[in-house]
Amino acid sequence: MIVDTWLSTFDEAIDGPGFRIAAAGAVAEFMRRYGAPAGSFIEGCRRGDQELVLLDLLTGTPQRPFYPIRATERVGIFFACEDAQPLVTMLRDNFPDTEHQQLVPEGVPATICIDERPWAEARLTWTPAELIERILSWFRRAARGELHDARQPLDPVLMGSPLSFFIARSVLDVGSAQDLIAEYELADGAFLRVRKAEPGKLSASAEPFCIVTYKVPPEKMKRLKHAPDNLASLAAMLGERGINLLDDLKERLGAWLAEEAAWRLNGRFAVIVEMPIVSPRGVQQDGMDHRAFVATRSAGDVAVALGIAQPSDGLGKVGYVKVLGAAIPDEAAIAGIEVQTAEVHLAFEPDLAARLAGHSAPDERRAVLVGAGAIGSHLADALAREGRFRWTIIDDDRLLPHNLARHVARGDRVTQPKAKILADHINLTLAGPPRAAAIAANLFANGEQGAAIEAALDKADLIVDATASVLAGRHLSDHAAQCRRVSVFFNPAGDAAVLLAEPADRSITLRDLEAQYLGLVLRTGQLADHLGRQAETIAYTGACRAITNRIPQSRAAILSGLAASGLAATVDSDPAALSIWTLGPDGGVRVDTVAPEPVMRFRAGEWEIAFDAGLVGRLHEMRGARVPSETGGILFGLVDIPAKRIHLVDASAAPPDSDEQPGGFVRGVSGVEELMDSVRRRTAGQVRYVGEWHSHPPQSSARPSAVDGQQIDWLAALMGMDSMPALMVIAAERELAVIFADERAEPLAQSRADAA
Repeated sequence: MIVDTWLSTFDEAIDGPGFRIAAAGAVAEFMRRYGAPAGSFIEGCRRGDQELVLLDLLTGTPQRPFYPIRATERVGIFFACEDAQPLVTMLRDNFPDTEHQQLVPEGVPATICIDERPWAEARLTWTPAELIERILSWFRRAARGELHDARQPLDPVLMGSPLSFFIARSVLDVGSAQDLIAEYELADGAFLRVRKAEPGKLSASAEPFCIVTYKVPPEKMKRLKHAPDNLASLAAMLGERGINLLDDLKERLGAWLAEEAAWRLNGRFAVIVEMPIVSPRGVQQDGMDHRAFVATRSAGDVAVALGIAQPSDGLGKVGYVKVLGAAIPDEAAIAGIEVQTAEVHLAFEPDLAARLAGHSAPDERRAVLVGAGAIGSHLADALAREGRFRWTIIDDDRLLPHNLARHVARGDRVTQPKAKILADHINLTLAGPPRAAAIAANLFANGEQGAAIEAALDKADLIVDATASVLAGRHLSDHAAQCRRVSVFFNPAGDAAVLLAEPADRSITLRDLEAQYLGLVLRTGQLADHLGRQAETIAYTGACRAITNRIPQSRAAILSGLAASGLAATVDSDPAALSIWTLGPDGGVRVDTVAPEPVMRFRAGEWEIAFDAGLVGRLHEMRGARVPSETGGILFGLVDIPAKRIHLVDASAAPPDSDEQPGGFVRGVSGVEELMDSVRRRTAGQVRYVGEWHSHPPQSSARPSAVDGQQIDWLAALMGMDSMPALMVIAAERELAVIFADERAEPLAQSRADAA
């Protein structure tokens, strides 16, 4: 009977040329002249300024359709006005509930959704032929069970409400327990930002607002076919889903009356319902649906209709007084309170950010970001928008005008601390309680700032070094905090981003990864100029050191995004990571990545010597290639004199003029100077000569021989000129020996403890 009743409201028949809406007339004319293969034109009719074109369409349904679509279906093409998108109504009462149907008011026939594009876009290619083809395509997909999206879109023409809500989840969850305001643009009152009312912070575009919220449990959820249009039908709809709306409103509004909550009782009143999304066949889908039902009367008027209040005839500040005795609801008054369905847009809080990024929940780990410059600001911005981490930002630098070329900051923040700017940026991006705090201080600060930094590092679940400072990176690597460390930086030319990530157990530290990264640069031909080539520079003031690199924001953003994606994937798993993303001039990205190798550590006196399993393997490989003769070469590494640490990075093969014999080895000098120059150039001077290595023949141990002792003395004299002890590595058949400062270094336990 819904269809007949609805059609009866179109009380004026339209003859062939009588359509006033051009698009309606075009559809009728198309079907009369060309539509025979698709169906037939039945008639046209009018309701006020609205027009309806009735068609019988041939659906092409198979013998056993997924949904009971008939071979011929009567369809009404509804035109609300000249510029509105036509809507496709199904003119039989028992038309099946399917995906891709509009949520329509009670009394309106089923309305299918044939086009997901906004009308402003769809109208660019709209023709009657395209309209008919989209309807027929919808029928074909429905019959084959290929309509997969179970969500029901709202259409403002049918729903009748111009309102949309913007509300934070944190406000929604406690909305009925606090005073709220709805703010809107003075030129457009259709979009409301609902927030907690704060005394003294009310704008001219704000009005009192109150909401009550309900959650339909999954086991009670039934798919909506019609949207209620009054309070009584809303109560009936919720009653079918396990919520007694009217009784609950009596209790809530009664409490407001007792509190004399004038703000809530006299404000715009809305019921917001959170519902699981279910398919037409009752299967629950991912996500939740939020619907707002906005009453045309105030909460106080609702209380009057429920029989728990009466108007106070201007007395008192509330305008309503509580009825003494039993409440007698006025059913006609309840049914007379219209409600309009409106869209609810949840604010961009961490939960929504995480779900939009494909995660089930926000990442609540505490991350300390050291360095809020170009890569640090973009990295934190990207990860925060994915709902990742609670941030503490450490940086003592201030934003200068030239920084705006590669930073998330705006011009109005120039001269302010970068740490504060980035923390504010995150907190303004994500609604809800603050997710970021700033410590505008140097990493090595003392006093109160130093204590704050130490506390943040000690409590962190992750430390991210984005300083591009060797000193800062090594300091963070050595810090006593127990959490994992990650380092991200651009190369000097600004065409590559690097990620160094410790494993979860910290068995490999940032110091170790620094050495392995430089080793990868040395051994990879396509990384030959990765560190050796500098970006062009430009002076931003007259000072001799006031220069900055010419790196465009587009490149900084791309590389930071790649680093952020790599960091996120890495910290969601346990292994270490070492990746380099290089951006080519054509926009292509080359990725160089290796699995970091386990690290062995040795101690000799105050010094610690470390090298990775990959280097051990290369030494044994070079030894094996020359047996039974002995061989050897040069050791390259990183030296930190104050920390008394040496990290071996790589080892060379024997120079071509070396003397390799079964009973001894004398290293040659041919090409050595050129090799050292190449190492310095490719590593930007970071890797240096640190000693020698040689092999022992088969069946021999790695114990130093008398000849080795002489070589150690020679090394000691050579290295002494550079205030460095002598270092020698001996590769035997089954072992390695590290000789340092005339003594054999002892291996350290391979655990996290030695790195702390």
